[in-house]
Amino acid sequence: MENAKADAALYLLTGLLQRLNAERPGMLKEMIAGVEGDRAALPDNIENREHVEKIFDEALELLARANQYDPAELC
Repeated sequence: MENAKADAALYLLTGLLQRLNAERPGMLKEMIAGVEGDRAALPDNIENREHVEKIFDEALELLARANQYDPAELC
């Protein structure tokens, strides 16, 4: 299902992350490491684990997408 509002938010958030990374190189890699660390630290008995795992998947996908562009291309 297409959701223009969610897609617009994703587009804007990706652009913001890229601009921040251009100002602070390495920020996205740090954020990726932080999300991976948070995921690894989840307790085994966390409630609604499948949903929580999907949140981490989406967050990592967004950060990876933003990180794939050269910050110099944004200027």
